[in-house]
Amino acid sequence: MQVSGPAWVSSGATDWSQLSATRPLVAGDRLKTGSDGYLLADLGEAGVVGLYGNAEIRANDSGQGPVIDVLKGKVAFHLSPSSKLQLKAEGAGIGSKTAPADGYVEFDEHGVPVVVVEEGSLHVQVAGVDRELTRGERMALKSDAEPMQVAANNDDEENRKKAAAVAAGGAGAAAGGATLAGLSATTWTALGVIVAATGGAIAVANEDKKGTQSQ
Repeated sequence: MQVSGPAWVSSGATDWSQLSATRPLVAGDRLKTGSDGYLLADLGEAGVVGLYGNAEIRANDSGQGPVIDVLKGKVAFHLSPSSKLQLKAEGAGIGSKTAPADGYVEFDEHGVPVVVVEEGSLHVQVAGVDRELTRGERMALKSDAEPMQVAANNDDEENRKKAAAVAAGGAGAAAGGATLAGLSATTWTALGVIVAATGGAIAVANEDKKGTQSQ
């Protein structure tokens, strides 16, 4: 895991403790970030999840693959094609189809989780009803919600370009199974999702560590 700023972990009945970047993510973990914290967890071929400030997740295993339950805040993700990684929020399920997908889940001001698709498409199940969301769509994860188009934002587009440059550079350097700053090529690609909204906070934190390896 890559950590910038305050972040904590709790496993089972244990109390919260400061998170070490070298600690692997395991089923039963709960992770949370402080207001200035960011966290990126690489789940290998399944994908990557990233927590923004004041976010919280719980990691589980369905027996078919990892499950990340989004409990609070904003959590970005990169899902590999037909990934076994599933995200959940208030009982709704989110997964990839046959192509990779990038997006995020964020709780709105009413406490309702909303999923946004930034690249690719997602399979979303809410109250037993299956839907497909495509790039540029958002949907509140409640039974009576319908997909909506996300309004364009010039700042978001500028950050997306910055993210693409960071991700492309890191992924290229980490190609062939190597790592750069402790991140795989897949993780560098997913890092673009996080950078797009943070304006580079995590990217700077990781770029400062180039040449080092995380365990």
